[in-house]
Amino acid sequence: MKKFWFLPLIALFAISCGGDNEEMPWDDDINPDKNEQTTVEIGKPLPLWSEGHLDIHFINSGRGECCYYILPDGTTLLVDAGELPLNYGDGPCPQRPNSVIRPYETYAKYIKHFMPQGNSAIDYCAPSHFHIDHIGSKDAATETSPVGYRKSGLLALFDLVAYKHILDNAYPGYKEDSVTPALDGELAEDWGKFVTWGVKEGKFTGARFTPGEEQIVLLNKRDSYKNFKVFNICANGFVWSKNGLAGSKSDKGNPACCGFHITYGKFDYIACGDLTSSSQNRFATYFKDCVGSGKLEAFKSHHHLGANSWGSKMQEYEFNPRVILNCSMYKGQPNVDMLNNILNNVAPFPFWVKDFFTTSAHSEAIAENSALYNKVTGYNGHIVLRVAPGGSEFYVYMLDDTNFDYNVKSVHGPYTSK
Repeated sequence: MKKFWFLPLIALFAISCGGDNEEMPWDDDINPDKNEQTTVEIGKPLPLWSEGHLDIHFINSGRGECCYYILPDGTTLLVDAGELPLNYGDGPCPQRPNSVIRPYETYAKYIKHFMPQGNSAIDYCAPSHFHIDHIGSKDAATETSPVGYRKSGLLALFDLVAYKHILDNAYPGYKEDSVTPALDGELAEDWGKFVTWGVKEGKFTGARFTPGEEQIVLLNKRDSYKNFKVFNICANGFVWSKNGLAGSKSDKGNPACCGFHITYGKFDYIACGDLTSSSQNRFATYFKDCVGSGKLEAFKSHHHLGANSWGSKMQEYEFNPRVILNCSMYKGQPNVDMLNNILNNVAPFPFWVKDFFTTSAHSEAIAENSALYNKVTGYNGHIVLRVAPGGSEFYVYMLDDTNFDYNVKSVHGPYTSK
């Protein structure tokens, strides 16, 4: 890992456990010892996380983005749990595993299956922003809580898997101020009601996601993994740089996304939600100053690899991750022109070797662009990036998303961290 120009560390917080969470019919079937094999085999379930590994899971429901992280000591992080209505949007991809099971139920089942043994709640919940494909939608909500927030996506998931600590870019006021843009998203105000209620009732703690800080820290064996950290890069248009915070309050929505940088030894990973426009280019400056050309192992593509997902500064600074992970929900995701630019090294994109993985690919998009999709390393399934203890190498696995067996479809790697 490269040098950072910061030393700030926030104190560890006291964590209250979540409330009385509902059980699903499958809960009795969850057995933390059921994955007894330790080797990965195609056609068999992916072995569970083991201590020392870093797991990054892109859970595919076809109707929203949901990323689940298991850190080397078993600390867990959830970023987003979107829930679009079944036929929302232009050319929606199929809902997984089927159209009956709600997306938040799919996330809950997956998280409980892979959750480290002995854990019953998610340590950190940090939504990137408040759009419907990241926290839920009003049309997908079928129930309203007694305190008035509608239950969909990230708000409904809490009833099945508790959160211990909330980090977002609008806490605690959930209204526009000198730093925070106006809330944007159908359930943004509902999210504010949910967090305000949960903190007041002691269900979880809350804090503002702040660039330039390490707010997501290892909670179990921190001293055993001193080469691991999660550093906050950006929120609300402000981006950390070697000279401190840069930028100013962004427009609402995508440009206000929260983003972070995970380092584990030589392994580097960056995720910044749906970051767009000027905030995205300022983020690229952070990459130039704090990572360096050719030193990024994995990257979660901005904005589902849409047409505005790869800004001019990202190209200028030779932003060249070895592996790109993408969450997609529509025929137009990933954007065909953008995908072609990256996979076929169309100028001004630099020439580099990279593998591209996306959760969903629409059948029509594949048929219309078959030569291009032959170059896509993996699509249509859950994506798991698993980093070996110490961070020197990693693998990427595609898992079957049509049932709850989590069988391995393909294995990619090992990739060597630089």
